[in-house]
Amino acid sequence: MNTMKKYILGFVIAVCLWACSKEDWPSNDQLEVNFFAVPEGATGEEAELRRKFFDKTGVYLLFSDTLGCRNITTLSGETIVEWQVVDLMWNMNTNSFADSLGFFPYQVIGKKEAAAKFVQDELLTGLPELFYPYSILLTERLVLFENFYGTYVPGEVAVYSGMQATAIALGDIATASDEEKETLKNEIMKAMIVNNLSLIKDSDLAVFYSYSTDYYDISSWNVPFPVESVGFLPTYASSWMVTFNTKSLDVLAYVEEIFNLSETKFRETYAEYSVVIEKMEEMVKVLRKYGVNVY
Repeated sequence: MNTMKKYILGFVIAVCLWACSKEDWPSNDQLEVNFFAVPEGATGEEAELRRKFFDKTGVYLLFSDTLGCRNITTLSGETIVEWQVVDLMWNMNTNSFADSLGFFPYQVIGKKEAAAKFVQDELLTGLPELFYPYSILLTERLVLFENFYGTYVPGEVAVYSGMQATAIALGDIATASDEEKETLKNEIMKAMIVNNLSLIKDSDLAVFYSYSTDYYDISSWNVPFPVESVGFLPTYASSWMVTFNTKSLDVLAYVEEIFNLSETKFRETYAEYSVVIEKMEEMVKVLRKYGVNVY
């Protein structure tokens, strides 16, 4: 842009600002609204259920990924409706190839009440508040569409943890057997803890790290085989998508396996590798320090 054009543009802007009074300017001033909370004037069984759940747990309870809407005034003076939707795929590093989720919401208040009671009484009571999610979205079914090289493949899941919320599919939990409830409870607890592993201090993991310290962050080709012989679990060892021998994935693999297997099954599975057993025992100690009792 040459000097004359810049001068003209600046003059036009100055005239507009001088000619328009403050009352003529479009305003985007809005009262801060927490869309995760129950609206103050909302009534009914679901609203009361959500309020009581938050009062007892400090966690927002949702039954829909659509939180609400508000009117926004644009710079041109036009008023538009802006919908607020939970984005479970949102994270600090946006990925254009991210997976997507499909929700099948509860339609009956009785199922909503049973699901909320299970989460409150069976799940959260056994989980330290440190690992509580910001909000919980309860749904009857949850379908994860995983991206495999550009093709989305659907599969039903029980839980999916995001930064804004943890989505949980409990179906008709009132008719589930005790064994089914216990399996669901372990799977959901695992997801909530895994989603917050960064809360565990490195200093508390020092002993755990010490077993495999010589093999972190080196070329995976230089890690002895089988990887269990130097303390790694095979969970991610064959994946081309991640580097399995990092501290973070080492911790993740152990936490997942501890929740996936009973203590007896874990010891039987890795009986040949004493270093794996010792790392498991150390990880259990770390989890207990943070209030998580698995074994």
